[in-house]
Amino acid sequence: MSIQVIAVDERTNYRERHDPCFRVYLHESGGDTTFGAVATYDITGADVLQVIDWAQTQAEGWSRATGGARPTYAIAYVPEGPATSDLDRRTLVWLLGLDGNDSVEGEQLIAQRRMLQRGTDPVGIPEADRAPPGAASPFNRIQPSEG
Repeated sequence: MSIQVIAVDERTNYRERHDPCFRVYLHESGGDTTFGAVATYDITGADVLQVIDWAQTQAEGWSRATGGARPTYAIAYVPEGPATSDLDRRTLVWLLGLDGNDSVEGEQLIAQRRMLQRGTDPVGIPEADRAPPGAASPFNRIQPSEG
């Protein structure tokens, strides 16, 4: 699938939401594969840049905590909002990456390779768009040593 840009009339909006829910998948990836254990989180109260920053920070912390390869991450928009139980099924609209444990080919394989590349070439997030201090940080309990 190639990128398409289509001009539209702004009046075609039906409704707007100002309380998005994002689902972040953190994959315990290897050097050339995104397959592995996964930790999944629903995030509200943030915009997409803050969520990308949060995911990158968690991947970095997971890597430090385990001494392993840097995990990959994927981010989806969840139109129905956060899950309220383990039986609560949600629609996912992939915004960045995809489920790293899916078998893929073609364009999806390219997306997986881009996920792996972000481990060494992270998305640049301006200071003003970073995740707010105090955001839950399950994989960043290890503080950087002062040198």
